[in-house]
Amino acid sequence: MYRFERLLCPIDFSDAAQYATQFAAYLAGKESGTITLMYVDEHEKDPLGFLDHSDQDVADYRSSAAAVAQKRFSEFITTAALNSGRFEFIVRFGTAYREIIDEAEVKRYSAVVIATEGLGHSSPHLIGRTVERVVRLCRAPVITVRPNHNGSDWSIKTILSPTDFSEYSNYAIPYAISVARRHRAKIILLHVADLTTQNPELLTQKFPELRHYHEQADEIQIEKLVGRDVEPENTIVRLADEYSVDLIVMGTHGARGMRRVQVGNVVEEVVRRSTAPVLTITHPIHKTVFPLRFVEDYDKPLS
Repeated sequence: MYRFERLLCPIDFSDAAQYATQFAAYLAGKESGTITLMYVDEHEKDPLGFLDHSDQDVADYRSSAAAVAQKRFSEFITTAALNSGRFEFIVRFGTAYREIIDEAEVKRYSAVVIATEGLGHSSPHLIGRTVERVVRLCRAPVITVRPNHNGSDWSIKTILSPTDFSEYSNYAIPYAISVARRHRAKIILLHVADLTTQNPELLTQKFPELRHYHEQADEIQIEKLVGRDVEPENTIVRLADEYSVDLIVMGTHGARGMRRVQVGNVVEEVVRRSTAPVLTITHPIHKTVFPLRFVEDYDKPLS
């Protein structure tokens, strides 16, 4: 069963990062899991930092920055009212999205939990560049969390899992089932058809047989919905609000497949607009989960 046992939380010490970390603490608390808070200093990639010519200058800066970050970590934990015994802290230097992805994949974290905005936040209608690249490129599952100023009374009772019936999008199903079993949640399977589709209700027969993806799928309450829209993300976001969905679980690729460096506009829009946290599963599938349909992928090393 997929569990949130080891979570990686990239932070910039912003309020949004604090909110995402609190959600990570909720997830890890269900599993007695651990959380690694990660701060990436990008000074060396800025013009001023790039002009530091001597190795000693670089070493001095890193030592000073790491000391400041460690102090901020402690303040961050206290402000967020978190259990310090469940957290560890790491500081990296470089380009943020590259360092996050490298840490997540090399050490095989259960998921990356990251806020959709940070200190450089400019608009509620945009997501940060780092977040977009982590979702697009990271082979570990990624949970994006949009800050909600109405509070953080977390629970996972309803999970929305969109599918276009392709194997690519169905990579997310085992994750949805595993989370639903752990939290005793209901799964809403959603397919959004084109407006030209006649008798869309007949498409309920095309929903995948969940037992093919998880051997304990029969334990989960399932509801199947078919919508019609010009843009699928509109229906996904709308139904997530209407059904008070606590988590959206979806694959980053759909029927067209595409390359690892691309994600569909649907995923990008859902991550940007959804008020519920979004767990995205990329392709090739991460080896944490063991869905029956994709067992052949597990013997292939990550490259």
